[in-house]
Amino acid sequence: MSDTVELERLVNCTQATILRYPWSTEYNSSVIGEFNRTEILDVLGEMITLGRSHVPREDEPVTLREFITECLFPTTKSPYELPWQQKMAWGVVFGAMLLVAITGNCIVLWIVLGNSPPDAHRHELLPAESERGPDLLMSSLNCSFNFIFMLNSDWPFGAVYCTINNFMANMSVASSVFTLVAISLDRCV
Repeated sequence: MSDTVELERLVNCTQATILRYPWSTEYNSSVIGEFNRTEILDVLGEMITLGRSHVPREDEPVTLREFITECLFPTTKSPYELPWQQKMAWGVVFGAMLLVAITGNCIVLWIVLGNSPPDAHRHELLPAESERGPDLLMSSLNCSFNFIFMLNSDWPFGAVYCTINNFMANMSVASSVFTLVAISLDRCV
Protein backbone atom coordinates (compact mmCIF):
# COMPACT_ATOMS: atom_id res chain seq x y z
CA MET A 1 0.00 0.00 0.00
CA SER A 2 2.78 2.43 0.84
CA ASP A 3 4.09 2.45 -2.73
CA THR A 4 0.73 2.82 -4.45
CA VAL A 5 -0.68 5.72 -2.43
CA GLU A 6 0.80 9.23 -2.60
CA LEU A 7 2.02 10.84 0.61
CA GLU A 8 -0.39 13.75 0.21
CA ARG A 9 -3.35 11.40 -0.03
CA LEU A 10 -2.12 9.48 3.02
CA VAL A 11 -1.90 12.73 5.01
CA ASN A 12 -5.32 13.95 3.86
CA CYS A 13 -7.05 10.62 4.52
CA THR A 14 -5.45 10.26 7.94
CA GLN A 15 -6.48 13.79 8.89
CA ALA A 16 -10.02 13.23 7.63
CA THR A 17 -10.24 9.96 9.57
CA ILE A 18 -9.05 11.65 12.78
CA LEU A 19 -11.62 14.41 12.34
CA ARG A 20 -14.43 11.92 11.69
CA TYR A 21 -13.37 9.33 14.27
CA PRO A 22 -11.53 11.28 17.02
CA TRP A 23 -11.68 8.31 19.40
CA SER A 24 -9.50 6.22 17.06
CA THR A 25 -6.14 7.82 17.94
CA GLU A 26 -4.39 10.05 20.42
CA TYR A 27 -2.91 12.20 17.66
CA ASN A 28 -4.25 15.56 16.57
CA SER A 29 -4.98 15.97 12.87
CA SER A 30 -2.67 19.00 12.62
CA VAL A 31 0.48 17.04 13.55
CA ILE A 32 -0.09 14.36 10.89
CA GLY A 33 1.27 16.67 8.18
CA GLU A 34 4.68 16.56 9.86
CA PHE A 35 4.89 12.74 9.80
CA ASN A 36 6.69 10.71 7.18
CA ARG A 37 5.06 7.88 5.23
CA THR A 38 6.00 5.13 7.70
CA GLU A 39 4.70 7.07 10.69
CA ILE A 40 1.41 7.79 8.92
CA LEU A 41 1.01 4.12 8.03
CA ASP A 42 1.67 3.21 11.68
CA VAL A 43 -1.03 5.67 12.79
CA LEU A 44 -3.48 4.23 10.26
CA GLY A 45 -2.64 0.70 11.44
CA GLU A 46 -3.30 1.66 15.05
CA MET A 47 -6.58 3.32 14.04
CA ILE A 48 -7.73 0.19 12.18
CA THR A 49 -6.77 -1.98 15.15
CA LEU A 50 -8.78 0.22 17.51
CA GLY A 51 -11.63 0.32 15.01
CA ARG A 52 -12.00 -3.46 15.17
CA SER A 53 -12.96 -3.32 18.82
CA HIS A 54 -15.26 -0.31 18.35
CA VAL A 55 -18.97 -1.06 18.16
CA PRO A 56 -20.43 1.34 15.58
CA ARG A 57 -23.47 3.41 16.44
CA GLU A 58 -26.60 3.07 14.35
CA ASP A 59 -26.09 6.56 12.89
CA GLU A 60 -22.60 5.61 11.57
CA PRO A 61 -23.27 4.40 8.02
CA VAL A 62 -19.58 3.69 7.33
CA THR A 63 -17.13 1.90 9.61
CA LEU A 64 -13.67 3.31 10.23
CA ARG A 65 -12.03 0.64 8.10
CA GLU A 66 -14.45 1.27 5.20
CA PHE A 67 -13.87 5.03 5.50
CA ILE A 68 -10.09 4.64 5.32
CA THR A 69 -10.31 2.18 2.42
CA GLU A 70 -12.63 4.42 0.41
CA CYS A 71 -10.48 7.46 1.11
CA LEU A 72 -7.20 5.80 0.09
CA PHE A 73 -8.59 3.80 -2.81
CA PRO A 74 -11.71 5.57 -4.08
CA THR A 75 -13.97 3.53 -6.28
CA THR A 76 -14.85 5.39 -9.40
CA LYS A 77 -18.10 4.69 -11.16
CA SER A 78 -17.80 4.28 -14.88
CA PRO A 79 -18.98 7.42 -16.70
CA TYR A 80 -20.60 5.12 -19.24
CA GLU A 81 -22.69 3.21 -16.69
CA LEU A 82 -26.32 3.10 -17.81
CA PRO A 83 -29.31 3.08 -15.47
CA TRP A 84 -31.05 -0.28 -15.17
CA GLN A 85 -34.04 0.90 -17.24
CA GLN A 86 -31.83 1.66 -20.23
CA LYS A 87 -29.93 -1.60 -19.76
CA MET A 88 -33.23 -3.45 -19.79
CA ALA A 89 -34.42 -1.66 -22.94
CA TRP A 90 -31.11 -2.31 -24.74
CA GLY A 91 -31.22 -5.93 -23.61
CA VAL A 92 -34.69 -6.47 -25.04
CA VAL A 93 -33.86 -4.79 -28.37
CA PHE A 94 -30.48 -6.48 -28.77
CA GLY A 95 -31.88 -9.83 -27.63
CA ALA A 96 -34.61 -9.59 -30.28
CA MET A 97 -32.01 -8.74 -32.95
CA LEU A 98 -29.85 -11.71 -31.92
CA LEU A 99 -32.84 -14.04 -31.88
CA VAL A 100 -33.84 -12.97 -35.39
CA ALA A 101 -30.24 -13.18 -36.68
CA ILE A 102 -29.50 -16.62 -35.23
CA THR A 103 -32.91 -18.10 -36.06
CA GLY A 104 -33.01 -16.60 -39.56
CA ASN A 105 -29.51 -17.74 -40.50
CA CYS A 106 -30.19 -21.25 -39.14
CA ILE A 107 -33.44 -21.49 -41.12
CA VAL A 108 -31.77 -20.34 -44.36
CA LEU A 109 -28.93 -22.84 -43.92
CA TRP A 110 -31.41 -25.60 -43.08
CA ILE A 111 -33.52 -24.86 -46.16
CA VAL A 112 -30.54 -24.67 -48.52
CA LEU A 113 -28.86 -27.80 -47.17
CA GLY A 114 -32.14 -29.72 -46.86
CA ASN A 115 -33.44 -28.95 -50.35
CA SER A 116 -30.29 -29.35 -52.39
CA PRO A 117 -30.17 -32.50 -54.54
CA PRO A 118 -27.59 -35.04 -53.44
CA ASP A 119 -25.69 -34.86 -56.74
CA ALA A 120 -25.62 -31.02 -56.86
CA HIS A 121 -22.25 -29.42 -57.11
CA ARG A 122 -21.33 -26.85 -54.50
CA HIS A 123 -20.94 -24.03 -57.05
CA GLU A 124 -24.49 -24.59 -58.34
CA LEU A 125 -25.99 -23.57 -54.99
CA LEU A 126 -26.90 -19.97 -54.47
CA PRO A 127 -23.59 -18.28 -53.63
CA ALA A 128 -25.27 -15.74 -51.36
CA GLU A 129 -26.42 -18.54 -49.05
CA SER A 130 -22.84 -19.48 -48.24
CA GLU A 131 -22.57 -16.11 -46.52
CA ARG A 132 -25.08 -17.22 -43.88
CA GLY A 133 -22.46 -19.42 -42.16
CA PRO A 134 -20.18 -16.48 -41.24
CA ASP A 135 -23.24 -14.44 -40.26
CA LEU A 136 -24.39 -17.22 -37.95
CA LEU A 137 -20.92 -17.46 -36.39
CA MET A 138 -20.81 -13.70 -35.91
CA SER A 139 -24.21 -13.48 -34.26
CA SER A 140 -23.82 -16.53 -32.01
CA LEU A 141 -20.15 -16.45 -31.01
CA ASN A 142 -19.38 -12.73 -31.10
CA CYS A 143 -22.31 -10.35 -30.82
CA SER A 144 -23.89 -11.65 -27.63
CA PHE A 145 -20.59 -11.60 -25.72
CA ASN A 146 -19.70 -8.13 -27.00
CA PHE A 147 -23.14 -6.91 -25.98
CA ILE A 148 -22.56 -8.07 -22.40
CA PHE A 149 -19.18 -6.33 -22.46
CA MET A 150 -20.69 -3.07 -23.78
CA LEU A 151 -23.57 -3.21 -21.31
CA ASN A 152 -21.43 -3.71 -18.19
CA SER A 153 -18.08 -2.20 -19.27
CA ASP A 154 -16.47 -5.42 -18.09
CA TRP A 155 -15.27 -8.58 -19.84
CA PRO A 156 -16.15 -11.49 -17.50
CA PHE A 157 -15.30 -14.27 -19.99
CA GLY A 158 -11.52 -14.40 -19.51
CA ALA A 159 -8.52 -13.70 -21.70
CA VAL A 160 -8.76 -16.93 -23.73
CA TYR A 161 -12.28 -16.26 -24.96
CA CYS A 162 -11.37 -12.62 -25.56
CA THR A 163 -8.82 -13.84 -28.08
CA ILE A 164 -11.28 -16.33 -29.60
CA ASN A 165 -13.99 -13.66 -29.73
CA ASN A 166 -11.77 -11.21 -31.60
CA PHE A 167 -10.63 -13.95 -33.99
CA MET A 168 -14.25 -14.95 -34.71
CA ALA A 169 -15.20 -11.33 -35.40
CA ASN A 170 -12.33 -10.77 -37.83
CA MET A 171 -12.77 -14.17 -39.48
CA SER A 172 -16.54 -13.71 -39.92
CA VAL A 173 -16.21 -10.25 -41.42
CA ALA A 174 -13.39 -11.35 -43.74
CA SER A 175 -15.39 -14.42 -44.84
CA SER A 176 -18.44 -12.29 -45.60
CA VAL A 177 -16.42 -9.77 -47.58
CA PHE A 178 -14.55 -12.44 -49.57
CA THR A 179 -17.83 -14.26 -50.26
CA LEU A 180 -19.33 -11.05 -51.67
CA VAL A 181 -16.19 -10.54 -53.78
CA ALA A 182 -16.48 -14.10 -55.11
CA ILE A 183 -20.17 -13.57 -55.90
CA SER A 184 -19.33 -10.35 -57.74
CA LEU A 185 -16.59 -12.03 -59.76
CA ASP A 186 -18.90 -14.97 -60.54
CA ARG A 187 -21.63 -12.60 -61.79
CA CYS A 188 -19.12 -10.63 -63.81
CA VAL A 189 -17.72 -13.74 -65.52
